[in-house]
Amino acid sequence: MQRKNYHNIQTLECRFETFLVLAIFSFSVAHGKGIKVSSFDQFNEKIRTLIPGDSIVLANGAWKDVQLFFTGNGEKGKFIYLVAETPGKVIIEGKSSLKFSGNWLFISGLVFKNGFTPGKTVIEFRTSAKGYAYNSVLSHCVIDNYNQQSKSSPDHWVGVWGKNNKIENCYFGGKTNEGTTLVIWPDDSNSVNNNHLVTRNYFGYRPPLGKNGGESIRIGTSEVCNNISASIVEGNYFERCNGEGEIISNKSGGNSFFNNTFFECEGTLTLRHGNNAVVAGNWFIGNGKKLTGGVRVINEGHRIYNNFFYKLTGDEFRSAISIMNAIPDSPPSGYAAVKNVIIANNTFFDCNDPWSLGTGAGMNNCTVRPESTLMINNLVYCPDQKELIIGYDKTDGISFENNIMVNERGFYKVKGTVPGKVLTWKLGGFLIPYSKNEAKELSFVKSDILGRTFNNPMIGAFQNVDEVPKVELASAVNCGPSWYKPVISEIN
Repeated sequence: MQRKNYHNIQTLECRFETFLVLAIFSFSVAHGKGIKVSSFDQFNEKIRTLIPGDSIVLANGAWKDVQLFFTGNGEKGKFIYLVAETPGKVIIEGKSSLKFSGNWLFISGLVFKNGFTPGKTVIEFRTSAKGYAYNSVLSHCVIDNYNQQSKSSPDHWVGVWGKNNKIENCYFGGKTNEGTTLVIWPDDSNSVNNNHLVTRNYFGYRPPLGKNGGESIRIGTSEVCNNISASIVEGNYFERCNGEGEIISNKSGGNSFFNNTFFECEGTLTLRHGNNAVVAGNWFIGNGKKLTGGVRVINEGHRIYNNFFYKLTGDEFRSAISIMNAIPDSPPSGYAAVKNVIIANNTFFDCNDPWSLGTGAGMNNCTVRPESTLMINNLVYCPDQKELIIGYDKTDGISFENNIMVNERGFYKVKGTVPGKVLTWKLGGFLIPYSKNEAKELSFVKSDILGRTFNNPMIGAFQNVDEVPKVELASAVNCGPSWYKPVISEIN
């Protein structure tokens, strides 16, 4: 089921939440006592005394070489808070980390920089092998260039365990060493079907790592790829996340990726393992930069719709849409067959290789072709390109229906395409192609990429262009903490 578009709503919410953080977390908390601490010893002494509604407030300044453990049990409507005296003025540096567990905990306003974690994770939603966090929030925090001294020394910046947790309005940028920026671990009965929400975060520049292990988000691992995570990644901004070919690596089942912006990222949202992912309402903005890609498809049951692919240059595995071949009887770490996938109502504009099908054929025994896959109601407008569909193997398991495709010669006439007039309009600086050809109705497509409902759906991601809404895409302006402006020293 498609979620409604939250571009406008979330912008208002994140501004309200920023105000709330500034208002509540000063020295007093309206529904509990606030305890200000100025040293690590004071923190360890007072953290044990908190009850639902209370706050422990870290004094402004540098907190160096501290390994913070925060445990407690708040209640619904009464978090226990760990907050900065002034958001952004508490700097956690040196060899430091934060681990927390329990129920209804809220952490906000902290900045990790000028150091690295002494362990495997900078911020972790657990304090022990089974001591997880539940119903807890990491909000308006920063991890910036908090890297190990060696590029090959791995760590993760955020590790999410437990259930019903939320990461919102944080900034994560400048990771140079091996390890994923944010990992969700759906590893056991206390962390599957977790309903975690990752929303309105700013994932900043990450330079190429040169090998695997440079993802910005990973949900699961190959070992647990059959577990259901049911995590939601919604309304985040990814800016030049170039760590490796997988910007997001989906490695578990039932996850959703809604309304995110991928800006000049050298890679793809990769459905690497796990089934039944939903990818909807996302903006993949390449701007002609090298290696920029869209969605790479592996496994089964996915729904990929209402996405906009704009000036992407990647090919093969980094094409706007790359559907892979599979390994016969694939092990969990291999490539499972693509089955029962629907790719619908997407718009592709000026992409070098819009559709690459059967990628990986001949590699690592990838001989199993996609099957029961449908590409329907898509608009592909790439008037400078010769070929719009690149087949690396036979595509008899992929059906094409009611697509409009335009290349350098005009309408691209292959099976499953229809002629139609393509028009353009401008939205937020983007030239948007659209069509007034009717789409074939699909039960899960209830609105367009901008959240507008329709009576008679049209081909492509954009509908009702005569009624232009005021839209704020996920961006550097409305994602991450409003009080933190990162300094990026190098941009490719």
